[in-house]
Amino acid sequence: LETLNLPASLTTAGDSEESWFGELFVSVSKTGTPQGIPVKLASINIAEGGKTYSSKDGVVYSADGTTLLYCPAEKTSISFDKNTTTFGKYAFYKSKINSMELPEKLETIGDAAFYASSVKYLKFPDTVRKIGKYAFYGCVNLTTLGFSDSLLRTGAGIFTGCKLQKIYYDVYEDKKSALRDVVRDTRFPLQVNIRYKEEEKQSRLFYPEYYEEAVENTPARIVETHFHGTGYQYRQSFLRGEIDYRKYDDIFPVAAVQEDLDIVWEILAGRMLMPYGVSDFAWMQYEGYIKQNQCEMMNYLKEEDQMPFINLMAEKNYFSKEGIEAAIDWASRKQKTELLSILMNEQHKRFPKKKKTFEL
Repeated sequence: LETLNLPASLTTAGDSEESWFGELFVSVSKTGTPQGIPVKLASINIAEGGKTYSSKDGVVYSADGTTLLYCPAEKTSISFDKNTTTFGKYAFYKSKINSMELPEKLETIGDAAFYASSVKYLKFPDTVRKIGKYAFYGCVNLTTLGFSDSLLRTGAGIFTGCKLQKIYYDVYEDKKSALRDVVRDTRFPLQVNIRYKEEEKQSRLFYPEYYEEAVENTPARIVETHFHGTGYQYRQSFLRGEIDYRKYDDIFPVAAVQEDLDIVWEILAGRMLMPYGVSDFAWMQYEGYIKQNQCEMMNYLKEEDQMPFINLMAEKNYFSKEGIEAAIDWASRKQKTELLSILMNEQHKRFPKKKKTFEL
């Protein structure tokens, strides 16, 4: 069964007000949570003129087209109704669609709307205000998310079971938004790229992974929660819902000791290449780390940061003789010809070889 045709007279799906349309096509536990593999449907068509439901492109909507109620799991692409403002509960349950351009009027994403779906990347329009609880539960392929400061509310556990890697966040009014809640909802390594639209400036923050451990305190007869890794501390660097750059930068000395070197250099590169909100004191901290550890720098910088960071090092005269020799050796071994050329020019300018002289 790939296509299902239903009459316009259909007025009820499920057996209670809490039911969601997809319950017709998947087994549901006693608690109302879906389980198992949905029926292999790619299209559901509802005859025109219905007072409760409608359909477009094989997807079920409310009669007025404002709420997307259910997208069949086997469907691999989608074209939205132009009036869509809401994704209903479990709307894309185990959907095989891995990318989609969301409707420009979308305002609300319901509870568990993308439960265990195959989506990889989503860019929310600036109209989105609310995301329900467990909206992306079990979306193991979801790595990248884009949204703006118009997103104000998110439910609990929206990224449970996900390994979100990158966020692109647009700031229009520099106000409290849901960014803090989104960042705190995942414990895995997360890069946040921020664009301040009015100021035409950018920032890049990195939040390391962390994990929690329950430790029993026998004398006190309590269980304490211990956090391992600076990722938890970095995720607390918000003030009244907005990014607190000073607090973020104050954590770096701890991260420099506790975290792996690739993590340390990613934090440092983000703050120095896009120094929005970096105080003079924080800059001195990052600068000091570079001067002491530049010989190992090229082994840990991400590829996209290598060229801009080398240019920054040259512009600020940060290279030591040993540091630039180590960078040249690395670039030579890795056959990075463009980097090698820049480094050798900088070496010649900063540390020219002394001409040999002979006395007769």
